[in-house]
Amino acid sequence: MTSGRNDTRVEQHGSVTAVTISGEADLHNLAEVVEAFAQALHDPHTKATVIDLSDLTFADSVLLNQLLRAQTDHRAEGRPLRIAGPLHPGVERLLEITGADEILDVAADLDTALRAFDAGPR
Repeated sequence: MTSGRNDTRVEQHGSVTAVTISGEADLHNLAEVVEAFAQALHDPHTKATVIDLSDLTFADSVLLNQLLRAQTDHRAEGRPLRIAGPLHPGVERLLEITGADEILDVAADLDTALRAFDAGPR
């Protein structure tokens, strides 16, 4: 799923689905992001989801809302969700000033997030 300002990909890493969002995430590409999150959540072969934001250069409250909703939806299904960085300073700031960094589980990078799931539940 690609728009002019965003690329959203869904990839399988064993039993973990990684949703990668790069470029800019805002109202213009909300449908792509929502579709990718739903695909990850409803995949019967997936035990966990990682949302990789390492190549995301801009995000606003629209993405923040979807991240929090994805976390709530994953918890309701008993499926862990982790965010992978490193985060762009603007994205990191969005999470910090809203307190979302205290709610969302953010790993340093994709490999760290994937390894944490391989090690079993925390």
